[in-house]
Amino acid sequence: MADRPGRLAPMLAGEVPLPSDLGGWAAEVKWDGMRLLTHVDARGEVTVQARSGADATARYPELASLAGLVDDAPVVLDGEVVALDPAGLPSFSRLQQRMMLAGPARIRTARVQTPVTLMLFDILVHHGTTVTGRPYLERRRLLESLRLPGDGTVVVPPAWTDDASAGIRWTRDRQLEGVILKRLTSRYQPGRRSPDWIKVKFRPSADVVIGGWSADARGEPRSLLVGVPGPEGLRYAGAVGSGLSADQRRFLLPLLTAAAADTPPFAAGAPQPKPPPGIHWVLPLLEGEVRYAELTPDGILRQPSWKGLRGIVGE
Repeated sequence: MADRPGRLAPMLAGEVPLPSDLGGWAAEVKWDGMRLLTHVDARGEVTVQARSGADATARYPELASLAGLVDDAPVVLDGEVVALDPAGLPSFSRLQQRMMLAGPARIRTARVQTPVTLMLFDILVHHGTTVTGRPYLERRRLLESLRLPGDGTVVVPPAWTDDASAGIRWTRDRQLEGVILKRLTSRYQPGRRSPDWIKVKFRPSADVVIGGWSADARGEPRSLLVGVPGPEGLRYAGAVGSGLSADQRRFLLPLLTAAAADTPPFAAGAPQPKPPPGIHWVLPLLEGEVRYAELTPDGILRQPSWKGLRGIVGE
């Protein structure tokens, strides 16, 4: 893409207390999916970039429908790709069936079996002009003015700009993951975690890296030993068995087998796992997410439940 703007990184939400006064804030749904920046150049060529910067264009061929935005190009859009369940709610386990695929034939089949939708919530470049310095409400109006494809593959979901508390209630009532609060005057700060965006999760969760696993009677994962990356390396954070459905176990087994290691990857000096007999160690390559009740003083997750695999470390 010769006229594509330089690489941009998505803005991230801070984890700070909920403001006591929600005046001056908008609320948006916190989608349970994969963050993407989508570029459309003046020829209508669409390129999709994961949060890490990796090219995800081939993984989501549905998004080629954004070529119709050529009249607004070059344009760069921020959003989250989700896979909806039969009730119309985002399902990370369904999306997981698309995230790790490679090869055009497998992706074509998965596109039919597990369609995805891109939920757009921001615009960084419009008509080749960077608009990150404009306030949120102005960017929102630009986003809503785009003539998106009418096939449902890309949508701009509602935002509560007049009453953020209503957005919190609506999202909680539908048992969604949470909301993102955005200051109405906030600028888009690529690659930065800013208190102008606040992540409000209704159930706490943590990003983890798998370091080992134990097998059930069928040889599939019964529990995962996970850690959290830190300055000294991977810090052990507990074992997770809850939430590992039969589909999740079958999905994880070949990935864990391919990442096999002879020694544990957890940093010395931190709390160490007490592995059950027959533990299988793995290289710290697989990133996932867990929900939990609380953290113990030494950083162990209490009552963790596996939510899903996020991808490969550094991808």
